Amino acid sequence: MTIKIYNENRLTSQPFFKDLIEYLAQHDEVMLRQIHKDFADVKNIDRQIDSFIAAGLILRSDKRYSLGFHVFNDSEFDWETLKDKIAEPQKNIYESPIFIEKESRIERLLSQSILYQSLTNQTNQVILNFMTSFSYKEYPQNTGIPQSLANYFDKVAKNLPLTPLETEVYQMIGDVDPEYALKYMTTFLLKFMRKEVVKSKSDIFVNVLEKYKYIEKISEKEYKCLLKFSEQVIPEQKYADAKSFIIAQIQQTTAIEPFISLGDK
Repeated sequence: MTIKIYNENRLTSQPFFKDLIEYLAQHDEVMLRQIHKDFADVKNIDRQIDSFIAAGLILRSDKRYSLGFHVFNDSEFDWETLKDKIAEPQKNIYESPIFIEKESRIERLLSQSILYQSLTNQTNQVILNFMTSFSYKEYPQNTGIPQSLANYFDKVAKNLPLTPLETEVYQMIGDVDPEYALKYMTTFLLKFMRKEVVKSKSDIFVNVLEKYKYIEKISEKEYKCLLKFSEQVIPEQKYADAKSFIIAQIQQTTAIEPFISLGDK
């Protein structure tokens, strides 16, 4: 069995953690001396394992080590009930890591499902709404799902690999504070509430909006907005257990166009 991790955190994203859980998935109740022998090249191995144990990710009992989490597989789900079931767009929230058996149906459906995202700021009431693939970290290029600005800020904050487009954007704005960037981007976008065409000098934030195809340059100093202003609200639902979250998330397959909404200010 190989394991796919979603909702990774600082510990689960470590290469040694991933190697160790694959190892423990294939070896029952291993003793520490055997782990030392089979991972002889790993530095600070005891300290790393202790941090995994403290987080409940690895179990230690009678000097033997095993996985401290559940790995979901296809047999745990009622596929007849879930068949072709599609839910209304909803932001499903579950913050802990989720472990799935690789090459399973559940992994495929999760990876194909959609995450709905929003970016807010403290300057104004503008909310930028996007969608992305649930497996956006790998970001398969054949999904047809447009890349989102929310992904860029998240990946830069977590030091995740960037797509070619995101690499171009990084060369333009680097690891800029999202609040600072959104202040200028949303202030510019607000102008389109009153005008179809807005005159503006080109700057790095306008250029980023153009790069993501949220606006289009129609003359030397004129732009039109390609995002619609909408009153649509995508609700949020928090989940306390991973299985309920998985069931809800695989039903999220409805594509939406990026749009601008206005929150309360």
